[in-house]
Amino acid sequence: MAWMNEMKHGRLQPIGVAFLLGCVSAVTARSTVIVDAATGDPLPKASVFDKKGNLIGICSDEGELPYVARYSYPISIRYMGYATSTVDKPGHDKIFLKEIAYDLPEMIVNSKDHQVLRLTGYVREYSTLSTYTDTVLLFREKTVDFMIPSKKVKNYKGWLLPRVLASRSYYHITNSDGLDSVSNHYREHFSWSDWVGVFDNTVVPSDIRDKSIATHTDYGKYSPSAIWRKVDDNITLDVDVLSDKNNRKWVPAFADFMATRVDCNRLTLKYRFAGVNSHEVFADNITGLSFNIESNGRGRNLKRTLQTSDPIYVNTYAEIYITDREYMSVSKAHKLEKEPPLAEEVGINPPAEAPGLHPAVLALVERVDNFDYNTPRLAEQPDHRLGTPSKLSQDKPDGFFKRLYKVFKHDTNR
Repeated sequence: MAWMNEMKHGRLQPIGVAFLLGCVSAVTARSTVIVDAATGDPLPKASVFDKKGNLIGICSDEGELPYVARYSYPISIRYMGYATSTVDKPGHDKIFLKEIAYDLPEMIVNSKDHQVLRLTGYVREYSTLSTYTDTVLLFREKTVDFMIPSKKVKNYKGWLLPRVLASRSYYHITNSDGLDSVSNHYREHFSWSDWVGVFDNTVVPSDIRDKSIATHTDYGKYSPSAIWRKVDDNITLDVDVLSDKNNRKWVPAFADFMATRVDCNRLTLKYRFAGVNSHEVFADNITGLSFNIESNGRGRNLKRTLQTSDPIYVNTYAEIYITDREYMSVSKAHKLEKEPPLAEEVGINPPAEAPGLHPAVLALVERVDNFDYNTPRLAEQPDHRLGTPSKLSQDKPDGFFKRLYKVFKHDTNR
């Protein structure tokens, strides 16, 4: 209590003031941590959505919630394989997420057909294209598939990037004046969701292979580059691609953009595996993945297209849920590649483990689906100045066509 007497007589030294301010700062800077409800372990890089359903941040490697403005609440915390948690106001020490029980779709394997693995997936993505004045929000759902040949197959390449079988899109366009519009189409493709796919196999770190519960962390130059979490035969893998060049192996199709054309600010991946019983993880162990890509531009001249000199920012957050898996022969794989099923046959069906849509997203879907696209187009009066003044006649060619006819006739008479 000596420092109280010093304070009474005005003799508190500067070092004491700094100490007190440090204590106050330590109390007020208390962070909120996202944790597993069963184990209490922090969950790295959970996604944070605001009250309008927009992605506004990613938690740290230690599960710490990023700064969220009070007006953004209530917020939603989402982590692949866990139930979404809604937080009404700030001030929580911990936010608990409950893991969703998930069983891989049953698969019958015939030894002679164990040549190509086909994975079918449901994709849900949220992408934004923004400048200083305008923002385009895209919510999209897709049904996709992947074809992964076994190592023994030499005459079939397959594909690791998602092939789109069915898709529906919902756009919300706003400007700085508060005006907005919606549509099921936008003239510019700015999503990154087609450039992240699956892999055929990878090695499990040796220090977690034979343990029921274990964690392994690989470090980049300044931060963790990969975090493995194992519980029984389930594994979660978080990858920060930008922290280590070696991590580009997880996104080979995107690596060319990073190297030459795109200034990427964030690229994180999260894989969920089930039924891992060996020292390797294979494509048929994948139950789902999510990723977040933030970039300046998108590798093309969007400024010219959008008629702006402002910087253009692109952000994509997507989740892929594996809904079916099947081993097949090369001949059947070839047939499915050449003759994919129709979108009407496939449909778009969210799996049970996919979280319910945010109310703001549901409102956007309803608004887009109920919009009358035909009436405004039919009411639009065409500008005749942009059309041809008269129909060209084959019987009476004139101008360029008449001269061309004379030249052709002259040449044929030689």
